Amino acid sequence: MLLLCVALHLASASAQDSRLQLATPYDAMWVHLYHLQPDSYDAEIAGTVMPISDSLFAQQAAIRLKQVFDGKGLYVHMNLLPQDQDYRDTVTNASYYTPFPEALPQIYLEKSDGQWRYSEESIKTIATLHKEVFPYGTARLVRLFSARGQQKFLGVSAWQILGTGILLLLAFLVNFLLNPIFRWLLSHFGKTGLKEVQGYQQYRSRLAQIISTIVVMWLIKTFIPVLQFAPNFNTAAILIFRVILTVLAGWFFLTLLNLFTAYLNRVVTSTDSRMDDQIIPILRRLLQIVVIIITALHVLRLMDVNITALIAGVSIGGLALALAAQDSVKNLLGSIMIFVDRPFQIGDWVEGGDFSGSVVEVGFRSTRIKTSDTSIISVPNGRMADATVKNMGVREYRLFSTKVGLTYDTPPAMIEQFMAGLKEILVMHPHISNDGWLVNLSNMSASSLEVLVRAYLEVEDYASELQVKESLYLAILRWAEQLGVQFAFPTQTLHVENFPGKETKAPIYDQDALRMQQRWDQFRDQFGNDLKKMYPSSQKQVS
Repeated sequence: MLLLCVALHLASASAQDSRLQLATPYDAMWVHLYHLQPDSYDAEIAGTVMPISDSLFAQQAAIRLKQVFDGKGLYVHMNLLPQDQDYRDTVTNASYYTPFPEALPQIYLEKSDGQWRYSEESIKTIATLHKEVFPYGTARLVRLFSARGQQKFLGVSAWQILGTGILLLLAFLVNFLLNPIFRWLLSHFGKTGLKEVQGYQQYRSRLAQIISTIVVMWLIKTFIPVLQFAPNFNTAAILIFRVILTVLAGWFFLTLLNLFTAYLNRVVTSTDSRMDDQIIPILRRLLQIVVIIITALHVLRLMDVNITALIAGVSIGGLALALAAQDSVKNLLGSIMIFVDRPFQIGDWVEGGDFSGSVVEVGFRSTRIKTSDTSIISVPNGRMADATVKNMGVREYRLFSTKVGLTYDTPPAMIEQFMAGLKEILVMHPHISNDGWLVNLSNMSASSLEVLVRAYLEVEDYASELQVKESLYLAILRWAEQLGVQFAFPTQTLHVENFPGKETKAPIYDQDALRMQQRWDQFRDQFGNDLKKMYPSSQKQVS
């Protein structure tokens, strides 16, 4: 039994002696890291991997580089290290080996005189890397506390426990001080007009809390390497804090986006365009999706997920989905075209194809229209963008056009007086445009003499249009009754005007000009009083 132990000891010593030859990258890394462990600590042997003649300086460089590895959470997997004496880098084809090509590309081993050691360029960067791990002179504090607190509790040194407590206390104090400071800064920034946004106080408090939390998380992440925990712990801790910082950054931009869109909502309410009220929610939703996607991709990248392969897979899946859902893509593009071209606004009455009604909402997929019976129909935006849509809501005026048919036996003088009265009616009405109206004897049809009455109504909605048209129709009927003209019917009538022993059936018209003018004056006064009752706040000055 004693002989077996001696044999194993001699074999282990022989293997160790062979590694001290630094024949492979594996040997160099093993010598460096193994001889800086607590149970096998020998800084002089560890310093042999440094191409430095000064033994003390080489030992210091080896220790600092080990602290950089531990602080950054870089764990060396010994089974993955090359054990080939003639190993060559696959890119440069030189005798180089980089243990951490992504995290520390400036630290690499090179073969010289048959031995693998750290390169001289690596030695030059150790001091800079060490200051990154131990910022603000914390290396001195670590040496001070680690020299006096080597007692361990559950595998953790006393100085590390003390340092953790100090770091947490510092984080609490920083958060306590920064929160009101950021709140005050945001309040000062809010004087530009953001204070008027509904819920600004809540947004300000949330943003201040997020910013102070980001600072605290960054502070903890920065100083965790100083405590020199095990590489596995540092790797997990740094990854967790990076993920937390990424999520907090995404939350910050989402909150800022909500505040910005709330400000835009307040701005667009003062504009005449009602389509802006629909653009803001859709724009907000799109930007939220972008922020969430970017945040998620960054988190996946931190977790060493192959983003390129993931995006390629998503792109292929997206292409297949787009081919399977062409109508949905068409509707999405249609909604974009509607917002860009703005063929109508919210509240406009539109007609096109088999739909007509008032536009209620424009969404991603469809446009919702309220019909005259108050039912809601959804028209796909792809179809809406391709259709010929007649926007009744952008009309400057609404047209009033009718033909008044008079009987053929109406005397010309009475027709002229009747048309003169119609012109005065249009001039007196407060909601008739003074330009572009027509009153003319336009046609001699089979059963009547047609008088065309056409005018433009100055109204804003359909209900007002009907009200004005009603007042005009009643005025025409009352003026005709006052003057004594008769309307023709679309019929064929055989008149026998002179029959022996019978009186003529033809009406007898009073064509006296003075009496016709008196009738008009009487009707005009009555019509003016009616207009004052119907439209008390909008009266024309009629000479």
